[in-house]
Amino acid sequence: MSKAEAFRVSLRPTSKRSKTLSTSIAQTNRETISRYWGQLDATSAHDLPELVRQYTAPDIEWHGPQPFNDIDGVESLIETWWLPLRRAFPDLRRRCDVLLAGSFRGQDWVSASGYYEGTFAADWLGIAATGEKTCVRFGEIMALEAGKIVKTYWLTDLMDVMQQGGFHLGWAAPATEGLRPRVKYGGGIISSEQDPRATQQTLRLVEAMLFGLVRKDQPMSLYWTEDMFWNSPSGVGTATGLDDFLRRVHHEFLRGLGGGWSGSHNARYAEGRFAVSTGWPSLVAEHTGFFLGQEPTGNYLSWRIMDFWERKGDLLTSNWVHIDMVDVFMQMDVDIFERYRQYRREKESEQRADGG
Repeated sequence: MSKAEAFRVSLRPTSKRSKTLSTSIAQTNRETISRYWGQLDATSAHDLPELVRQYTAPDIEWHGPQPFNDIDGVESLIETWWLPLRRAFPDLRRRCDVLLAGSFRGQDWVSASGYYEGTFAADWLGIAATGEKTCVRFGEIMALEAGKIVKTYWLTDLMDVMQQGGFHLGWAAPATEGLRPRVKYGGGIISSEQDPRATQQTLRLVEAMLFGLVRKDQPMSLYWTEDMFWNSPSGVGTATGLDDFLRRVHHEFLRGLGGGWSGSHNARYAEGRFAVSTGWPSLVAEHTGFFLGQEPTGNYLSWRIMDFWERKGDLLTSNWVHIDMVDVFMQMDVDIFERYRQYRREKESEQRADGG
């Protein structure tokens, strides 16, 4: 079986029965997560651990970006993830642009894309606090059982956090960095059951587009509106319009990643006009050409990705893409955190020389 054929098998849809079952509990799961997140925004650091335990299974599997990677168990999650984040951003609030629920291969999920917003008051992951309002882009996909989160996939744009404090990569991204596009047509926060026909239409369109993307010989105009946007992390950037996407992003990937692309999904579903997927990895491809400012390494790059899509009519019109770019660059022999540490040392040295 070729890699493209293997990827096509991974796109095989779940049964109608599982989707029907998921529809009956999707609203409950959405309400559970919305209630939890509202309480997280309002709770104190002192009460945070007990609140997390209330909504999280003791043996949760948590999968995140570099440098977190995998965290096992709620106590480790609290100590490694939640408390350091809250100390760094004491007034942290979550702003969701997209929220949807559904089922994939017998597991029920709730997924969201948006931003954390708060004052960067204390250093986080070695990134210097700025004392300024900071946006932390996130994508989150959670599996729920009996009202508790049992598994989470979570991605953020750590390079964007660095850049908001003045750090620069040293090379230009192919598309425009720093843009934060919102949902284009109506609200992306789904709060009621959706027409199953609309859900099926969205899922079929997304799956057809994904297989066409892997084949590389399908015109993207079959799947996208002319005024679409493709919003991705720092290091790649945001394309506005199909022509812009093809010229600046799609071309970059085709030039830099040769050979057969492969991958699979841990979750993929739709609800109404919106759809989501994630894979760990979602894409594996050989680095054969100049790509994102880097000469070819010949390494196979394994991509942790989340995609959120919005459909308008018969075509897709929006795509929020979350990628562990620190991990991608690491596989191209570029240590983003070491570059940031060097930048921070140089900045602090300059401040001392200036008497700051």
